[in-house]
Amino acid sequence: MLTSWLIGLGVLLWFGPSCLTERNEYQRLLDRVESEQVQQFTQLFKDASVRSWPWMIRLRKDQRLREKLSRLVGLDLERTADTLSRLRLAVSVEEILLVRLGGSIILLGLLFYTAALYSWQKTISTVDVLPLLGGLGFFLCPTWLLNRLDDRAKRQIRSQVPAFFSIVQALVEAGMPIYGAVMATAKRARSRLGRELASLELAEKRHGNWRRALEELAFRWSVDSLMSIAADIDEAITKGTSISELLAMHIEEHLRQQEDEAAAQVNRLTVRLLPLLIVCMGVPLLFLVMGPSFIGIREQL
Repeated sequence: MLTSWLIGLGVLLWFGPSCLTERNEYQRLLDRVESEQVQQFTQLFKDASVRSWPWMIRLRKDQRLREKLSRLVGLDLERTADTLSRLRLAVSVEEILLVRLGGSIILLGLLFYTAALYSWQKTISTVDVLPLLGGLGFFLCPTWLLNRLDDRAKRQIRSQVPAFFSIVQALVEAGMPIYGAVMATAKRARSRLGRELASLELAEKRHGNWRRALEELAFRWSVDSLMSIAADIDEAITKGTSISELLAMHIEEHLRQQEDEAAAQVNRLTVRLLPLLIVCMGVPLLFLVMGPSFIGIREQL
């Protein structure tokens, strides 16, 4: 009896204030209108590229669950978010996490299936291992593809730096300020570096300064040549010195690095083609040299 009285008193103390609070019809009407306005504004300003898959909304709202699942499947959320922001892909971190989670479930199921098949048959054929390899590829595919696209974009930016800033150097030597030269070249260039530098007009409003926006762009892409040029531009504008000589030095150094990389790549390609060259040319030469001798031996026998 005492226990039931205590439970009833607790329920009364928990729900009593809400029951005793007076709510008139006007307040209820305002609450309903406010909720309808929120839904209308949400529907109006909703991004069309944002997908609403199952569990997607919960992952966006629950940060603790998102971090726990990312640690479970081995996904770096911060690095993935930075990569998606750099590449401007219409993909969210939650989608990558869901695909990775689905791949881990499929891989785990195939692993249990293979283990059960081995315990039953005591042998595993190559056909039985192929689904397991496919599940592993599906699990690793999202991050591998994302890293591959990021590396290709960085290589493109690194290779486009000399040509882009040589035009900027010519415009600076003609008397145009560095900001106008960079923006004029970026608006006419169709390369990835040109598109990235053309976006500095919007980034300038967010960072408050064009130089800070350029430094943030360089550090976001982590390209050494672009970072050094951004630092020299900032220093030259701060000190009031000419930037033309520094740009010429950077362009010459980067062209020399590209020549060294091209020579190293040609040497690696030569080593890779050497076995194919031996097979394609060595075997026919061997028959041409040793063929007459074999024919003479056969005739003597």
